[in-house]
Amino acid sequence: MKDGGKERKPGERRKKILNLFQRLSYRRKLAMICFLTGLLPLTVMGIFCYRQTEKLLFEQEYRAMDSAVSTATAAMDTQIRVYEGLLTYLASSEIIIDISFQDTDQIYETYEQLNYKFDTFLNSIYVLHPEVLQITVYNAQSPLSHGRQLRPLFDLEEESWYAPGVIGAKPSWYLKDDGTLCAIQRLPDPYEKYVESYSDNCISITLEPKTFFRVLETVSEDCRIQVSTPLQTLYSSGIDPEQEGKGAGWYSLSGTTSPGEWEILMEKPLRKLLEPVNRMQAVIWLIIESCLVLILVTSGFWSSLFVRRVSQLLGHMQEVKNGDLELKVHDDCPDEIGTLTNTFQEMLDRINQLIQQDYKNKILLRETELKALQAQINPHFLYNCLSLINSRALLSGQSEISQMSQLLSTFYRTTLNRGKSETTLESELKNVRSYLEIQRMLHDGLFDVVWQVDPALPETELPNLILQPLVENAIVHGILPNKPKKGRLFLAVTQVMGQLRFTILDNGVGIPPEKIGNLLQTESGGYGLKNVNERIHLTYGEQYGLNIQSIPGESTMVTFCIPVGERNGENDRRRGTKE
Repeated sequence: MKDGGKERKPGERRKKILNLFQRLSYRRKLAMICFLTGLLPLTVMGIFCYRQTEKLLFEQEYRAMDSAVSTATAAMDTQIRVYEGLLTYLASSEIIIDISFQDTDQIYETYEQLNYKFDTFLNSIYVLHPEVLQITVYNAQSPLSHGRQLRPLFDLEEESWYAPGVIGAKPSWYLKDDGTLCAIQRLPDPYEKYVESYSDNCISITLEPKTFFRVLETVSEDCRIQVSTPLQTLYSSGIDPEQEGKGAGWYSLSGTTSPGEWEILMEKPLRKLLEPVNRMQAVIWLIIESCLVLILVTSGFWSSLFVRRVSQLLGHMQEVKNGDLELKVHDDCPDEIGTLTNTFQEMLDRINQLIQQDYKNKILLRETELKALQAQINPHFLYNCLSLINSRALLSGQSEISQMSQLLSTFYRTTLNRGKSETTLESELKNVRSYLEIQRMLHDGLFDVVWQVDPALPETELPNLILQPLVENAIVHGILPNKPKKGRLFLAVTQVMGQLRFTILDNGVGIPPEKIGNLLQTESGGYGLKNVNERIHLTYGEQYGLNIQSIPGESTMVTFCIPVGERNGENDRRRGTKE
């Protein structure tokens, strides 16, 4: 029984968890799902980014340390070559060789050699190399001394680093007891002319270590750098290992100079090496924590938003249930909840339509009759007023007022067209002529109009107000902004291959190339180009429409064609027979 009970426990536990989840509210379920969905990829990306960043930063620190070692090694190479070259030059100098083998019995000659040649030569070296503290020649032939520049060989025995055989034919470097840096080598034997031989005499140059190793100061700020020869350590600076503690780990790289085989050892505490990694780790964890908080807040927000929409829909259903059939609901979201809400509104609208169909139809019929009556009254009232203005203007001798009233009367008669959507070509041209004369009077003849109308055009029906918006657009947006330049508007109507071709050309400001493509796609403030183009498409088909060409600053031309129907051709033949 116990084994059976143990086998049932995992299933019971899962069932209990599932029941708890089902008892949660819909909003909490959504919030939990959103949070867990965001948590999983965030955790994976966080761990991946941390590992990659740790690797990249460690490699970057390693490359920086390796570059520092290479820089230090190259700098030491240069320093060693410079001063070993100087030491070799001194060792091969005849003045140095002569003074080291000078016969001390000849006192006058020795004095002259030391004061007038030896000292003068060394002083010139000091002038060229002021960083050299001392140049000393050690004489093994005699105890003769001359200041610090000529000393007997046994003076070297007092140095801790000295041992028989440590000084050779090539320069050797040592750190003296007083802390100065010494480069020393043997002098060649002048008596052996055919065999390369070296005497026990030697020459050294003494340098200040701070001056010699100054090039290493810039690469040892956060690490320990040490310069060693096979015999001793010449230089050490940077972090003290005792300050880091006995258990602190170190990371080291080394390089070897070409001359002298010096070892440049650079050591850096792992704590310093890992500081960028630790900083980046803290930043990554901070970002992860911030993202977790953001996911939690966002999950709560979106779950509340979705549940609110469902709650609103339930509330609207309850209002309809209570008898409110005039309720209006709408959801712009195209998801399932939005579709459900909008479908509910469509169902409600259909119910109201079925309930009030007869009543609304009667009201709509009466409103239509009233609008039709107003449409008949208003134009007659306008024409009567314009006729009265014309009569009074003629009686008072105001010819311009009379002309304006006649033009307005013609313009509105052809525009209204008794409420018809189609008109004749003759009526449309009369409408445009009236409109242009009105505009010329309003703007004191700012522009001229040139007409080119084929006199043999057939009687053709076309959509009402198809030319006037194009002419208005040319004047308002092309000619008027180009003041004070004299405007010119060219209108042509010709018959080409069974089609009527309309051309409107102005010498206005033109249209920028980047705007031409959007003119026929953008709604304007009035009855503009897009509307005319769509009416042509609807009337004659998609193959017909406006064509716009413009030269910025010079001109704009709008052209379009419409087909001439067979019925129009029959009307032309009948008219010719009657004539």
